[in-house]
Amino acid sequence: MSSVRVRFAPSPTGQLHFGGLRTALYNYLFAKSFNGKFLLRIEDTDRERIVPGSMEQIQSILKWTRLQPDEPPITQSERVEIYRKYLNKLFGKLNHQNQPHIYRCFCSVDRLMLLRHECKRRSQPYRYDGRCKQLTEKQQNEYIQQGLSHVIRFSLPTDNQGIQVYDDLIYGHHEHNPYVTEGDFILLKSDGYPTYHLANVIDDHLMNISHVLRGHEWQTSTSKHLLLYKAFNWPSPIYGHLPLLERERGRKLSKRDKENAINPIEIDFYRQKGYYPNAILNFITLCGGGGFTDEDTVIGKTLDEMISLFNIKLFSRHAAIVDFKKLFLCQRAHLKREYQTSTESHQRIIEELRQKVLYYYPEKKNSISSIQLQNDYLVKIINMIDFRIILLDELFTNNLYEYLWKDPEIKKDFIDNIEQFKFVIKQTLNNFNQIHFIHDDVKKFIKEYQPNKITNKQIFRIWRLVLCGCLQGPPVHEIATFFGSDIVRKRFENALLVLDQQNENVQVKL
Repeated sequence: MSSVRVRFAPSPTGQLHFGGLRTALYNYLFAKSFNGKFLLRIEDTDRERIVPGSMEQIQSILKWTRLQPDEPPITQSERVEIYRKYLNKLFGKLNHQNQPHIYRCFCSVDRLMLLRHECKRRSQPYRYDGRCKQLTEKQQNEYIQQGLSHVIRFSLPTDNQGIQVYDDLIYGHHEHNPYVTEGDFILLKSDGYPTYHLANVIDDHLMNISHVLRGHEWQTSTSKHLLLYKAFNWPSPIYGHLPLLERERGRKLSKRDKENAINPIEIDFYRQKGYYPNAILNFITLCGGGGFTDEDTVIGKTLDEMISLFNIKLFSRHAAIVDFKKLFLCQRAHLKREYQTSTESHQRIIEELRQKVLYYYPEKKNSISSIQLQNDYLVKIINMIDFRIILLDELFTNNLYEYLWKDPEIKKDFIDNIEQFKFVIKQTLNNFNQIHFIHDDVKKFIKEYQPNKITNKQIFRIWRLVLCGCLQGPPVHEIATFFGSDIVRKRFENALLVLDQQNENVQVKL
């Protein structure tokens, strides 16, 4: 394939979401799979919709995900004079029907609204009727002298020449006639800024874009762009349109969806939460094909591996269902892969976990000797949970893991017989030297130790409450082996001490 040059062209109208990042990713993968160039263009000509800071955020996320452009970005608002220069070249040029390619339109907003209502009354699609196309040069100059605002429209062919046929990279044969559905469309707005259609075509030409990969919603616009290329006498790029993203069949992925409060579609939400960029990208590749399979949720792929796997011929033409469960699985896979990849990445995760201990339990900062800050302890935690978590924060926000960091609280509601409870603790401490904290030795000790006909079940329950402050969790012998002799002894000693104080809620200090 000849030199491949693609672009990602977002509008800074809000936060970058999964749909936008998917377009960026697939353009990047396509370019790199052919040793091509990936470019960035900021399409900010719709000035009323611009959200301050969103352009910087888009570029920040592209950098975070390593989808970096190969050339300096282009910003359309800085190129308005370029668009006007090329547009002026079309004035006076005629199409095959001997009609001007472009013309000024002075129709007021009120007239266009009436026209829209009339089309609706007749159950017809709204289409501009071409009224201003008949204005003479003299009439146009008079209107301009009167200060009437105007736009510039493209004159569409009214015959079969208006039907544009092309082979979509994903959808195959496609044809569309914009004259039937829309009529002459606007190229330059009354504020002097170009519309998407004009700026898009001029920039793609000047940037030598070879392929355009964009969302399916732009497929009907492609016919307009092909007609513009013909009017300028320029070669057109090859087009491919990505299938829509849906939360479920027939329900488009949208930030206005009520489910967005549960599973947001904005990328920055997941970046702030601590998701890995490759996990986000992996998840996106599972939305619509392209050579990727659900196996990636188990293994996890690097960006280079995604490039080698990418195949645009394997894209689905159906709308892609976004299953957020796969995102969580991808994150888990990448957490595990990161931890196991190298000594450096392993230590990086351990250090990240240590910083989270200090964040959630700042009082430990002044206790340098705190067991919970030591490498051995943190490594044991990672190994024990065996990557059942998605994010490291879950070790602090999920109550199931609270006993790892926080002094367990034993509530009297959990104690059936406080004297029996204290008796088991005392007997355990009296025989503590008999326990070897390896393998199943703890389990063996508890089973063989039945003072006063106390059942194994009752003893296991007491041990769990002393060590964890809860009634459910991992097997008691695993917890005890994990903690080791020193921590277990301290928790039993402090449990006995606090129980003697007869508090309503008993706080056991490690």
